[in-house]
Amino acid sequence: MAANDVSSSEKAKAKANDLLAYSQRQVDRVVHPTTRQKAYDYVHDLAIEKPVLFSFVAFQLTLSLAPVLLFAGFAATTLVVSLLSGLLFSLFWIGIALLLLVPTLFLTFSIALLLWVWAAAAFFTGRWVYARLPFGVEDDGKLVKKLPNGDRQVIFEKTPDIKEEAAKVKD
Repeated sequence: MAANDVSSSEKAKAKANDLLAYSQRQVDRVVHPTTRQKAYDYVHDLAIEKPVLFSFVAFQLTLSLAPVLLFAGFAATTLVVSLLSGLLFSLFWIGIALLLLVPTLFLTFSIALLLWVWAAAAFFTGRWVYARLPFGVEDDGKLVKKLPNGDRQVIFEKTPDIKEEAAKVKD
């Protein structure tokens, strides 16, 4: 039984030493050891040279640290809660807006589809009717009547443009 206590005690000490070494490495990353040693020496010299001032500052720091840390924790917690509340508030109203958007999109999609079908039907119907008309316009702008035997009779011939006439007059 005593052997188990010793080994668990040694494990706890080893873990504590590892944690202390890890913490020391992290502090060394933030504040270089020589800079930290200078600060320790300055505080030590102040305590020896001006013990009354040092004790005053030490009491002030000791007693004021807890309220300052509590206030910092409160401010950070308030900030986090307000950010989360704002996020949840935004998500709630985005969800409400989404509940309105989906039926609106369904309605607009349905109307757009209906209008497209109507326009496509009008186009294809118009093209079908135009192909069966006895009149037509040829590429050179002539209005022709389609005769039952397949011939074409010119009803109206396009007059030349003024630019074309002006070019002919110049020549």
